[in-house]
Amino acid sequence: MVKLNKIVNKFKINFVKNGIDPDEVNKAFGKANLDDLECLTDLFGVFSKSSTFYKEDDLETLKKYNVPDVVVDFYRNFEPQNLPALSGGIRLMALESIKEENSSAVPSLYFIKYGLLTIATTIGGHVICIDLNRINNNEPSVVIADYSFCSYNDELDVIECINVPDEIADNYSDDEPIILSYSLIKNCLPQISVSFSDFLTNLANEKYEDIETEYLLS
Repeated sequence: MVKLNKIVNKFKINFVKNGIDPDEVNKAFGKANLDDLECLTDLFGVFSKSSTFYKEDDLETLKKYNVPDVVVDFYRNFEPQNLPALSGGIRLMALESIKEENSSAVPSLYFIKYGLLTIATTIGGHVICIDLNRINNNEPSVVIADYSFCSYNDELDVIECINVPDEIADNYSDDEPIILSYSLIKNCLPQISVSFSDFLTNLANEKYEDIETEYLLS
């Protein structure tokens, strides 16, 4: 908790430095509503009901995932509330926005089944996710995905990856769909931080200058 306090205080110092009214700065983070927090503490219960794409049975995989305590503690005590864009053009989401994004927005609603939870977006509409499959020292890694990475193919009734590195695409024939899987997610989505707290620290220290240019395909 001490580390999270230091990170949030650094954010607030930056906001004041950038000319935001101190009264507004004090409203930038706040205690979460416990009902809203369920989108982190009860993934299956929330998203099996709220997903606009998957049926409840499709999301049985979510029962095996637990969002690590450091993530839950951050949102419980310091939920982002109407934050301005941060370094690199990154916007941290409030809990209600996290629920809506992962229930109904592309590509986040496709990722949720595979244990990725979008927690932020970029100016260009790309998404930043915690990967609950890759936990190190009780923290998830953080990855970024191009908004055009995958889409639903109505004709084939599959989620098709359409914006992948050449070395991945070369493994498929021209008329063969690249069907979304966790293996593809792991091999295609760039990791921007080894842990959630390091991601927040990098944001607070303004280390991300242009995250889209640095990490995404041109």
